Amino acid sequence: MKSEFDICIIGAGMAGATIAAYLAPKGIRIALVDHCFKEKKRIVGELLQPGAVLSLEQMGLGHLLEGFDAQSVDGYSLLQGDENITIAYPNHYKGMGLHNGRFLQQIRASAIQNESVTQIHGKALQLLENERHEIIGVSYRESLTSEIKSIYAPLTITSDGFFSNFRVDLSNNKKTVTSYFIGLILKDCKMPFPKHGHVFLSGPTPFICYPISNYEVRLLIDFPGDQLPRKLLLQAHLDANVTPYIPQCMLKSYEQAIQEGGFKVMPNHYMAAKPIIRKGAVMLGDALNMRHPLTGGGLTAVFSDIQILSAHLLVMPDFNNTDLIHEKIEAYYRDRQYANANLNVLANALYGVMSNDLLKTAVFKYLQCGGANAQESIAILAGLNRNHYSLIKQFFFLAVFGAYDLVRESMANLPKAIKILLDALRIIKPLAKNELSFTAIIRGYLNKSTPM
Repeated sequence: MKSEFDICIIGAGMAGATIAAYLAPKGIRIALVDHCFKEKKRIVGELLQPGAVLSLEQMGLGHLLEGFDAQSVDGYSLLQGDENITIAYPNHYKGMGLHNGRFLQQIRASAIQNESVTQIHGKALQLLENERHEIIGVSYRESLTSEIKSIYAPLTITSDGFFSNFRVDLSNNKKTVTSYFIGLILKDCKMPFPKHGHVFLSGPTPFICYPISNYEVRLLIDFPGDQLPRKLLLQAHLDANVTPYIPQCMLKSYEQAIQEGGFKVMPNHYMAAKPIIRKGAVMLGDALNMRHPLTGGGLTAVFSDIQILSAHLLVMPDFNNTDLIHEKIEAYYRDRQYANANLNVLANALYGVMSNDLLKTAVFKYLQCGGANAQESIAILAGLNRNHYSLIKQFFFLAVFGAYDLVRESMANLPKAIKILLDALRIIKPLAKNELSFTAIIRGYLNKSTPM
């Protein structure tokens, strides 16, 4: 089927808009389909770890972080009781805190300004197939006229986010809700450590904050469980598990935000990437793979996906050879699994650790020691160290450190020490099974001097 497009992108969210902005200047003809191009209001995807910033810069898109009051983030601070520690990102790398919607509009504008991008307002309905069951495009309902129309392209990228309509065709994903985040914006808020992400460990479940503009701080509060919290239950959770642990310098802004009642609630998902590889289509971003947002690794994974897929597509002479496109899709899925495994494992493992009193205390004391282990840990969190061996090593160093610290205090703590080790194994085992391979860990060990 002859087509006027090389690629059809379903979804102009962070993944779809960014790959369009990157590929369009190379002369690739793109149909960018979304039912709404207005600014979105989201409570996650507002912290770019240094790995995400680095990916943008490598794609020549770093300038898209300018002009809308995005804030530099230098590292992390952990607060527990009256104690706190700060850890800078390695080698002077920087993260960024920002309004997700404003950032996305910048990316969309960058994509659409290219003559090779056709902006299509419509809701994608279903993938189109030929007689050989190869994907040849998508049908959509045009927003203005409600007409059903079709787009044909040798490659269709589905990047329609959390609630993708195309997983049934292109993946075997099992999506689970790990918890909920309650999101608040604190205005004119003075954080204990400016230009840092903050993780508060004093309560039974973690909450985090970071700057998103010159006068706004995003506060994300974990609500455990897989059921959406009702309003009364939500307020009780805040009163018991959050408000008593808000630092004095943030309290006025926090109380004002609570009084205004402008909080949003969203589910946190975990979904390992289990693609069904079909000729003519590929999945990108949250449509394919999700992790808990506690570590802010979502955009690092998205931009990494875009770099890997684009690198394979850009070496093709053109988009006429569908067999070659299929080979590139297979290579993308293989390469992205290795690149993003640390992000996926760390996000969900760290959430499990932060919800466990013994392991949470162990993390704080472990990082408090500083040195190479703390630096290696923050490099993994930052998305700068993708080495699987580094991740497994640091996780088990942490567990052993916590167990030893308890026994050193008193041999009566031996049952707790054993519990720490068993809990750590229980947390990491299913995640490692989903995301890591023994071969990749060995490969990481043999290349442990290479951070990326």
